[in-house]
Amino acid sequence: MRGGLRRVRLRAGKAEKIRLQRHPWLFSGAFAPDALADSGDTVCVCDEHGHPIAYGHWDAQSPIRCRVFAWERIKLTPNEAFWQNRFAQALALRRSLPDLTVTNAYRLLNSEGDGVPGVIVDIYDQVAVVQLRTPGSERLRPSLLRFLTQQLQLQGIYLRRETPSESEWIWGTPLPEVFIKEYGLEFKVSIEKGQKTGFFLDQRHNRQLLRSYASGKRVANFFAYTGGFTLYAGAGGAVELLSVEIMSEPASLIHENLERNQLAHVPHTLWIEDAFEALQKLEKGYWDIIILDPPAFTHHQETVPQALRGYKEINRRALRLLPAGGLLFTFSCSAHVTPQIFRDMLLEAAMEADRPVQILHFMHAPPDHPIDLFHPQGEYLKGFVLLVR
Repeated sequence: MRGGLRRVRLRAGKAEKIRLQRHPWLFSGAFAPDALADSGDTVCVCDEHGHPIAYGHWDAQSPIRCRVFAWERIKLTPNEAFWQNRFAQALALRRSLPDLTVTNAYRLLNSEGDGVPGVIVDIYDQVAVVQLRTPGSERLRPSLLRFLTQQLQLQGIYLRRETPSESEWIWGTPLPEVFIKEYGLEFKVSIEKGQKTGFFLDQRHNRQLLRSYASGKRVANFFAYTGGFTLYAGAGGAVELLSVEIMSEPASLIHENLERNQLAHVPHTLWIEDAFEALQKLEKGYWDIIILDPPAFTHHQETVPQALRGYKEINRRALRLLPAGGLLFTFSCSAHVTPQIFRDMLLEAAMEADRPVQILHFMHAPPDHPIDLFHPQGEYLKGFVLLVR
């Protein structure tokens, strides 16, 4: 074993393709029958002759049997110093981004995008929200806590699990609610009850883009959550706002956030309602800009066709409602719906709506959400600004 690590062999003929493609997910079918380790173990992946090609975290229960975090060329054994250096590289990248001068909330670690599979860390001012999505990432918890507490000025660290009852504060002082700033706007964020890690940090640039188009417009924001796009539209000079959100608890923050940012004077209506049904109630041609930012309609490859039917339906309805010159900001955050698949779906929606459409912008996550070029699944957020002619 290299550096005391368990070696796991690939099947004959697999190594060359894996070396070339460098995809960080190695599936169970790629490994020889004697490739065994405990879930969470750090393993040295070898070709059929026993020559090391990669390091990764093993998951005996998942079809993604190994998540690679480094290739053999690093010539280092993954140890505490290795991980502290990997975390430090991610922090240095964030501190170099001019984009982050506009906010005190950002993503510090973006899983495979930063070479730390399964680890998500979002910073909300003096609170870090951590997600550990794999057995291997769970093993990194002590190293990660050491780094966060030594390198950042934090008051609390919250570990978010899939179920709220299993989530907990794991360091410092619990701060259930915090206030973050973004492009001059302030948002109240519920750390313990919010979706994802509390706020949709990946839409920062896209909210600002909407702001630049909103002056004098009537803007309808669907799947509004706590009103991120709604506030940016108001700050950009929108003359009327509509927020549609099916969950009453996050939606209750929209009015508060509007008041906090001196935007309560902008006429605003909140509907606690299903977006599909709400789209049927809108007056055709009344709203100049419509935003569709739904949750992921699919988390599995086999349900992509069903998800695309849902995406097409809401986009078809929105395109029919917009006047000539109207804008549609439309998104998908499903990793299984690629940018090309999403674009093809929009083409079908435009044809069924019988509307001529131009693409003005292709949207994605900001640079504090880096993507490994060899891991296209990391490009989960994609969106378009469409102009209806």
